[in-house]
Amino acid sequence: MLPIKIALTGGIACGKSNVARSFAELGVDIIDLDELSRLVVEPGTAGLSELIDYFSDQILNVDKTLNRHALREILLKNSVNQEKIESILHPKILEKMKMEIKKVKNKLIIIEIPLLVEKNLTYLFDRAIIVECNEENQLKRLLNRENIDKNTAKQLISSQTSHKKRLELTDQFPIDVIENNSEIFKMEQKVTDLYQKLINL
Repeated sequence: MLPIKIALTGGIACGKSNVARSFAELGVDIIDLDELSRLVVEPGTAGLSELIDYFSDQILNVDKTLNRHALREILLKNSVNQEKIESILHPKILEKMKMEIKKVKNKLIIIEIPLLVEKNLTYLFDRAIIVECNEENQLKRLLNRENIDKNTAKQLISSQTSHKKRLELTDQFPIDVIENNSEIFKMEQKVTDLYQKLINL
């Protein structure tokens, strides 16, 4: 039996990783595309070589690993840079994702994928979970998590699609929404309730 492939998406710093961890504790297989994105740019990979060929070694740390902060600055500079970075990395990330999905033996698999809507990747999944929070919490969490200023944080948030746009996914397949503005234990209870629903599909 093929697993039910569930996209876990939502705005940056809305708590997708916390939701994913809660599902993992319940025994659900999790694939994190951010984690896969790091694997495809490790030293010696084709992904890193192609980025260096295009942007030069200004994107490297002293130890020749990718300076993700420098790459993000380049990405935010203009849409041409963003499109180039994505054209290099996204096919490699998706290929790794498909390989990981093939290994799954359980009924459910959750793939943490921030840019599900932006990159029109719904065709790869059976349904979605959207994690949302209000803008105040989103900004506060992002500033606490990243070493960036407020303007950069706002730029990162605005570069993603809106929550309203994500809700339109319901036209394509079933979605569930987890609101993540309150205490962690309340979020965990929501995850448990949703798990019970999904495992019984």
